[in-house]
Amino acid sequence: MEVNLGNPGVIKVEIMKKLFDYVFYRVYKAYKKKDSTPEIYATNILALMQFFLLLSALAIIRMFFDFTLPNRIFIILIIIFLLGVNWYQYGFRVDVKKFEGQWGEEDNTQRKQRGWLIVVSLISLILFPILIGVLKHNLGVI
Repeated sequence: MEVNLGNPGVIKVEIMKKLFDYVFYRVYKAYKKKDSTPEIYATNILALMQFFLLLSALAIIRMFFDFTLPNRIFIILIIIFLLGVNWYQYGFRVDVKKFEGQWGEEDNTQRKQRGWLIVVSLISLILFPILIGVLKHNLGVI
């Protein structure tokens, strides 16, 4: 008997896409009450999370393999690239009604828990590379 699990890489990409969709939706809904262009805020916060996710992965890799970090221009280009991809994906092509159908009726408790998870994730993604840098370069622990 053979079990076909499909391509695990494709499954992981779909999970990440769904996670990014959810973050976009929640930030969009939060700023929709305050502003007439909530997609700008949602795409920027999503790009910020993605950038710090990449930076955290780079910090973990750098703990094991020592290499020089890219210069500032390269980092700025990565941020601009992420902003552009997110704006193309969510600013122009977004179907918020589809997200409403998926997550519009979620339980209030679950919505609050997931909201806190998004906030804690964003804070953790920002603090993790900073913590690694302080431990490695300032304290010499790592």
